[in-house]
Amino acid sequence: MSRFKKYALVLLAFIIILYAVAVANPGTVLSRKACSSWSLVKDQAFLMTHPRQDDNLKLPASFSIQPGTAEQVPVLMYHYITPQAYNDQPDNNSIINLEAFEEGIDYLYEQGYYTATLEELEQYVLGQAALPAKTVVITFDDGYQNNYIYAYPILKKYGFHATIFLIGSRIQAETTPFDPAKKSFLSQEEIEASSDVFEYHSHTYDLHHKEFIKCGLNYSSGFDTTNLEKDIAKMKELGIDSPYFAYPFGEKSTPMVYYLQKNSYRMAVTVHQGFVKPGDSPMRLKRLTVTSGTSMAELLQNEP
Repeated sequence: MSRFKKYALVLLAFIIILYAVAVANPGTVLSRKACSSWSLVKDQAFLMTHPRQDDNLKLPASFSIQPGTAEQVPVLMYHYITPQAYNDQPDNNSIINLEAFEEGIDYLYEQGYYTATLEELEQYVLGQAALPAKTVVITFDDGYQNNYIYAYPILKKYGFHATIFLIGSRIQAETTPFDPAKKSFLSQEEIEASSDVFEYHSHTYDLHHKEFIKCGLNYSSGFDTTNLEKDIAKMKELGIDSPYFAYPFGEKSTPMVYYLQKNSYRMAVTVHQGFVKPGDSPMRLKRLTVTSGTSMAELLQNEP
């Protein structure tokens, strides 16, 4: 019997045992652990027939970090910006006070930071290009209107570049009057007007909600890869057709990564905390959450 067949039989037996444990003990910690282990096994089985394109990523033989270039790059993550007077959820890390946001951006400017594009970050990760030692990537998720009202003029003042990962279904056909006390989203007109500062990429068309149940827990609807492929097509039809992606809630799965790559996505960001380095998996890049209480100086000097 070949080694592959032996492995397949052992794998099948393990799956059957895990399934029996989960069925016999529904709703228990043991059941959830069995389900999680089963999921890991299924992921490995999936990889046997659906290899990821970045599994064997290798830096060029000539690659080295030169003096004056970045050893690691912080990818900053923002969502919702509002003046402190309107922030009724001060403990929500997805909301940052406008005053704190401006202070952080001021710091980056005063310290001479370069704001890289996602294309530059991709080349850096692949070891194809260097970036200045003081480089940062600024990202926003979801596409709130306050990103245009508040962040755009501040970033433009300093000549900074940033990225917004848009939820396609929330893009407004017409611009609505801005009310800082209400949640609102970018219009097509505002997207076009701010393209000198922002680049726009996908945060799915309409999968930013948790309706996929796995091991008794709710996950992003993107875990259903049938929905994911349909959603990708809708986003591309909308005109957001780029190779860069942000996972809803930062949640990803092995099949998600495969189908994103199958549909020409080359790089994706999570919400896992950390810096980006050459040789990292392009489809699993870490970011740094910036909150109202964040010291930008400390954040950029210390890797979590």
